[in-house]
Amino acid sequence: MFPWLARSLGRVEVRLLLSAAIIVSLLPFEDWPRVHDWERPLSGVFLLLFGLEFVARALLLFRGENLHAHGSATGVTPTEAEVQDSRGWVWPAGGTWVLLVFDLLALLSFLPVLLGVDATAETRWLRLFRLSRMLLLVSYWAPLVRDVWAVLLRRERARQVLLMGGVVLALSFAGAVVIDQLRVSDEVIDFDGDGLYGNDELGNPIDPDDDRFYVHLWWAFRQIQDPGNMLSAPQQVAAVVVSLALTIVGLFMVSFLIGLGTDVVRELMELSRMRAPGMRGHTVVVNIDPSTQQLLHELLRYTRKLLPEGSLSLRWVAQLLRNTKRGVSAAGYLAVGRSHDPPDFLREPELVRVVYRQAQVDDETFLVRTDVVQAQRVVLLADLEAEDPDAETIQALLTITESLAEADRAAARRDSLFERPPRRARLLIAEILDESNIAAARAAITGDVGGRDSARTRAFVVPSERLIALFIACIARRPGAGRLLEELLTSHGHELYTLFFDQPGFGYRRPARADLSRDAGEVMAELLQRARSLSSRERIVPVGVMYGASATSLEIALNPAPDFAVLDRVAPAERPGVEERPGVEERPGGEAQPSAARPQAEHHADPAEPRRGPCLGFVAIAGNFERIRELAEDFSERPLDAVPTERPSAAGLPHFVASDTSRLDRVLVCGFRSGTVGMVEALIQAQPRARVLILVADEEARRSAWDDFDAHSKLVERGLLGGHHGRFFADRDRWALTWLDPAAGGGRSTHPHVHIVVGDWSSSRRLTALPLGFGHVETMDAVILISSEHHGSDARTAKALMKIETLTQAPRVVAEVLDVELARRLRRRANLARGGERVCVYSIQELRAFFMFQAVAVPAFDLVYAELMAAWGQSFVRLRPERLGSAAHCSFEELAAHLAREGCVLCALELKDGHGGTTLEVAGGDARPHGRIELERLSAVWVVAPESA
Repeated sequence: MFPWLARSLGRVEVRLLLSAAIIVSLLPFEDWPRVHDWERPLSGVFLLLFGLEFVARALLLFRGENLHAHGSATGVTPTEAEVQDSRGWVWPAGGTWVLLVFDLLALLSFLPVLLGVDATAETRWLRLFRLSRMLLLVSYWAPLVRDVWAVLLRRERARQVLLMGGVVLALSFAGAVVIDQLRVSDEVIDFDGDGLYGNDELGNPIDPDDDRFYVHLWWAFRQIQDPGNMLSAPQQVAAVVVSLALTIVGLFMVSFLIGLGTDVVRELMELSRMRAPGMRGHTVVVNIDPSTQQLLHELLRYTRKLLPEGSLSLRWVAQLLRNTKRGVSAAGYLAVGRSHDPPDFLREPELVRVVYRQAQVDDETFLVRTDVVQAQRVVLLADLEAEDPDAETIQALLTITESLAEADRAAARRDSLFERPPRRARLLIAEILDESNIAAARAAITGDVGGRDSARTRAFVVPSERLIALFIACIARRPGAGRLLEELLTSHGHELYTLFFDQPGFGYRRPARADLSRDAGEVMAELLQRARSLSSRERIVPVGVMYGASATSLEIALNPAPDFAVLDRVAPAERPGVEERPGVEERPGGEAQPSAARPQAEHHADPAEPRRGPCLGFVAIAGNFERIRELAEDFSERPLDAVPTERPSAAGLPHFVASDTSRLDRVLVCGFRSGTVGMVEALIQAQPRARVLILVADEEARRSAWDDFDAHSKLVERGLLGGHHGRFFADRDRWALTWLDPAAGGGRSTHPHVHIVVGDWSSSRRLTALPLGFGHVETMDAVILISSEHHGSDARTAKALMKIETLTQAPRVVAEVLDVELARRLRRRANLARGGERVCVYSIQELRAFFMFQAVAVPAFDLVYAELMAAWGQSFVRLRPERLGSAAHCSFEELAAHLAREGCVLCALELKDGHGGTTLEVAGGDARPHGRIELERLSAVWVVAPESA
């Protein structure tokens, strides 16, 4: 409660409200007859407002919270011994007691007005105590006042201010002396400005004050401060000379004062950037790189999904309050960079809300300038300008985790001392480029390789280069997958969410049900039935179940065979006449097992396999996280026997077959970087007979690429690279590599899979005569252009892309560039020319931003996408209707039930738009309760299914 009071009183909005109320309460209402009648109700409002503020401030003073507040009286954080000696309550100092008494008397001054006796002289003197509240205006804005005072009193500036004041006083005195000594007998100048000047009939001055020295001194001072006071008529030579001289000097002094003020304002802005922003529950993005702008755009657009769908109504307002209560506190964003000035993109209208701070992670002021201890998320992007970005990231992780651990220990001692509830754990998300450095990054976070997180920090490492490699390999293998992945990876449309029932550090915390089965098929069946029965307008598509000991040691079962028998046993009376479930056979004991037609996906879909941990949550596709939370709450609150068990019919629907994938027998890869190893491995996993020719720029690049393949193999041999990875057998004499499939016992293929050759891939001569017998580029099945961080990489890629287009239209081309706008222009050009199926261009900086956005919005997302984009386990598969059935239309649920017979989870629809193209509707688009799909418009569907489907 007390920290909340301190934060509330420290908010700028509260300080502005109290400041305005103090000023209005001091106004004399008697001077405004029309407003005088409002004095009594306003006094009641002021009494209530100031009374609440007085009680809250008094509680904080006695509780000692002002010692830790920013802008306190001393400005020094107390030591732990001082905090322990306070024992939770402190006795305010004598001066604080006096101010509290005066504030109490100021509150009592409103009572006579409310009682109607304020007009008497006996009570009106109480209003004088309202002036004591003017001191609160200074205390409310104490940090700003201290900054101004500190800037003005700096040694050089103090000398400038004193010099300017001395010059003004000296010139004013000199001008007054000259006028006083050289004046003539007939005085005709009105120095005091009262309209009386000159002499009467007897020669005596009409206004004797015009002859006094202090009047001349004040007139000379005003001449310097305001050049507009210069004499309007030259009636006295001495006064004209002095006025002209003082006016000229005054112009210089005003210019000097403007420059001094500008310098003061500039330093005040610098001081404000060095101070803590006063944020809480925000997201800190460390390092500014080309992907930061897109990442911030995605994060801000994601927060807009808090607005509920539908028209304005009481239900809409209630849902908005519910959404904002859960998510708006984490909608603040702070970017940290090394440059003094913020990047230009932070001046865009959409990003002006983002706070910028200049800081370095290894600087001790980093924690203070970013309020990182109070942050909800810390996103550490790779420093692409560094010589070794991963080394810089690991060093930053060491610094951040140790600093946060120390700050958390101090906060825990204060929380236990003041009997505060434990604080919510924060998320630390770090980007690692080289997949081999993930183990080192985790060791930097946890202090060992056991994967343990600290009490208040949950850490996730995102291998962005590995994910980009899998993305490019998926695009090369499956035409059209880019549209689906772009919607799922961005804030637009639907996302693929993970929900953990009860894990520290996540926004949703609800104890998991004790009766949850460790059979993924049973949990999946219950999720499907509950998702179909929800009344929400937006559809939820469950795609998997998560098991394990914690969020860092997960086993994700994607597309497990749903076992509906558990639902039938709970409520058999609710299913009279239900037709046979497709793809499920009954056992004699009443349990269900997958039919023979249901393909199994390795170990993930085997319900008989023992699970190593309890059910932690599920994976589903939805329009926003509120829909996922709705399903989770239904999963926890609604009894299982109350869930409808009717399942949609699947009669008369089309028969689907897998769309043709790109042939990958001969692949040309132009360029190389460390992540290319993972992409080549994914291509070979999908097509074991593939031959990959890699063209690099020079011998140094070839040696570097060879070392990357060798490092990958060494990590696999030593068990440091987990997952579905294999070794590469190296033939250095031929610069050839052969991938050894671990699933096949490590047996070697009869031909090398990879050849690394030096060549210029932007040369027409080289493209028409590829080495090692690969021949013309038109004989290749796919061409992949790899980007790099070097200057001129985009120009070379664009040149090579144009050369390939002029030479042939045969191979499928996937190109990487750095610049986002260049990628969009090239992609738009390809869409207009070839329909977008043959040539695909993506910005690796944009992809990196998409993956880091997913890391913020979806915990452990990389484990899900690594399987869906790779060639093992469950993947995104495109199916096309081979022949139509008897039905003319169907619902999304009916089509999903039909595809479930083949072991597929329906994710998206491709519908003909009537203009020769197709539109993609993820999760069926708008989930109208009675929406129907015209099967004649159905061009294809995207499902989660085994790679062999």
